[in-house]
Parts: sequence; C-alpha cells; structure tokens
Amino acid sequence: MTQQIGQYRILGELGAGGMGIVYRALDTELQREVALKRLRSEFAASAAVLERFRNEAKLQGRLNHPNIAQLYSLVQTQDAFCIVMEFVDGVVVKELLPLPWEHAVHILLQVLNALGYAHSLGVLHRDIKPENILIDRRGTVKVMDFGIAYAVGSQRMTREKSLIGTLEYMSPERILGKRMDGRSDIYALGILFFELLAGHLPFDIPNEYDLLRWQLEASAPSVAAVANVPASFDEVIQKAMQKTPENRYANCAEMAAHLQALAPALTGSSDALQALVATHARPHRHAVFNASQCYGTTAQFLVSGDLDAAEKTLRGQLNTHPCEESLRNFHVVVSYAQSRIRSLDDMCDTPGEADLIRIWLRLIAAERMADRGAFARELERMQAQSPLFAIAQLFLEQAHQLAGSG
Repeated sequence: MTQQIGQYRILGELGAGGMGIVYRALDTELQREVALKRLRSEFAASAAVLERFRNEAKLQGRLNHPNIAQLYSLVQTQDAFCIVMEFVDGVVVKELLPLPWEHAVHILLQVLNALGYAHSLGVLHRDIKPENILIDRRGTVKVMDFGIAYAVGSQRMTREKSLIGTLEYMSPERILGKRMDGRSDIYALGILFFELLAGHLPFDIPNEYDLLRWQLEASAPSVAAVANVPASFDEVIQKAMQKTPENRYANCAEMAAHLQALAPALTGSSDALQALVATHARPHRHAVFNASQCYGTTAQFLVSGDLDAAEKTLRGQLNTHPCEESLRNFHVVVSYAQSRIRSLDDMCDTPGEADLIRIWLRLIAAERMADRGAFARELERMQAQSPLFAIAQLFLEQAHQLAGSG
C-alpha cells in the first residue's frame, strides 16, 4: 500500500470490509483529516460500478446534516479508486452491542433524523446496519455510506457469498426486485433496532436461501423475550418490519414520533453516549505524545533484541499520533531494519551487519530520548565493529532516505 494516494497521505488503517479498506488520511491541500475508502480491485476495475459511484456521489454531495458523515469527493489514480469522506473520531455501533435500551433509542432517533432528511431529498441509504453507524466523541450519531450498496449493484462478494446490500437487513421488495422508497430503509431500521437491544439479529440462519425466505415470510421474535427492554418496543419493530411497505411507518418522522411516545424521558442521553464512546474509542488523536515513554519502551525492546515488539510499539503510537514526524521517521527506519535483517538471516553470511543495524537502532532510540549515556555506550559498541562501519553507514543513509519520504 502506497503512503500517498493523490493529495491524500495515508496515516493508518481504520478498518476493512467486503468492499475495500478504509484509511485515515490527511488531505495535504486542505490540511484536514479524512476517511479514505479504497475500493477492492474487482469493483474499481468495473466501468459500470465506477459510473454508478459517480452518479451516487452527486446525490450524496447534496446531503448536509449533522447526523450524516459527509462525502467530500471521489479520487481516481492509475491504481486506485477511493471515496473521500468525513473522518469521524469515535466508535462503530457494532462494537457496542448490546446497548442499554435508553442508548439504543437515542441512537435510533438520530438515525431516523438523518434518514428522514435524506429521504426528503430523494436519497435512500440501502445498506443500514450497525457497521455503517458511528458515534463521535460528542455523542453525535453519524450515518455512513449512503448509496454505496446501490452503486455496487448486483456484484457478488465471493468471500462472503452474499449480495452486497446486506441480505440480513434487506427489505422484501428489494429481494423481489420491486420499486423501493424510504420505507425500504425503515424495514432495515426494524432489524437494526432489534440488534441494538438484543446484541444479535432476530434470526440465526447460516445460508442465503433460508435467509431470503425469512425476509420474505417470517417475523421477528419478541425482543422483550430476549433482552431486558420495554415490551412496547416490539410494536415498533413489528411495524417497521411489515413485509408490505404500505403496512410500515409511512416515513421516518412517524416512526420517531412513535418511539418518542414510548420513551419520552431521555434527558442526558447525549452525555451518556459521550461517556460510552470515551470508554470504547481509540485514544484521542490530540492526546499529548509522551516521547520519553514511547522511545524508552522501544529502546528496552531493542536492547533485548525484540525488534518485532519495538516496531509494534512505534506503530501503535503512530496510529494515535500520526502527525509526529520524528515518530513516523523512526518507525520507517525500524520497519526497514526488520526486512533487512530478515534478508540477512536468510543469507547466513553477514551476521555482523545485522548486529550493526541493531546498534544503529539503539543509537537512534537513545538520541530520541536525549540519553547521552546510552548513546555513548552504543557508539562504543559500533566502533568495536569498525570493519563493518561502512556497511552500517550505508544502511543509515538508506534508512534516512526512507524516513524522509515517509
């Protein structure tokens, strides 16, 4: 994976799914962080899929709502096609299940607010599921990936053997190829609400055929029977999941009104969601970088000869502090050293060079910590290896070149 796609510098990986990998990236032109979703090669190679993405992007670009993660642009290079989206610093709802019913209601109301707005502009989501809903550090729900399922169309995900959509949340009319409207998203919301409360789907079906039949013919069980929630929530789920669209809620506002009537006193829910996210989200990206602790731990691993643990320590810190250039450069050097030492181990004829590389790494760690004593000790060790001093210098020059480009 290249470290740069167009004007976007990759800072780290946020996650991967059936459609591709999502990266945290820096827009070097506007100096803002974004989420960069790079499509899998089979999608990016399809002209029809790319054209649908462009058409959907025009619709999504109209969406400007606090509960919708904004789509900024599409970017295409010779070897990549990416969707550039708002970066949401928070946690995916899927990681929080099951939720207390108060939290679940508050989340669902914000999702309804977002979808109601989108539907009013003629934009359907078509892929509502917990993986596409995030909560930021302020307790604000953000709905992701509007229209992406439609853009991919009937392309199959061979690894998961399911139509992108996703089948577990797909309305009967979509399965039957009939016309869809906002009530198709409402059907998916019924399944979503059950999952938020129970922590699992309203069915346990291992194959596509039986799952399709369930969506067309069966009804959800009572959520109150499997979770400690008000029995009245079954009314909401059953109505949202009616097989005929005309029997569901007419729109998101009607569903929200029913839900609010059943749970009128939800004061303080945003604060509660904020606290919930704080306990599950990654360390805040603006947390202060403790250089002494990071480089000290790295140096300990280097002294013990555990280069893999040193690299893992630096990589973890880099995910939290992506703008620390000194940290980034050191991680590049250590990663390069890993590959170089492995190749030397395979050659089995230059053990001294590998030793010198390890000394260089310990020297850099000592310099980062401003530890003069450790620096002097490593320098003495290096001088003792003087016959191979030129080789080590060559390695350092190569490592510095890599660090400069990283």
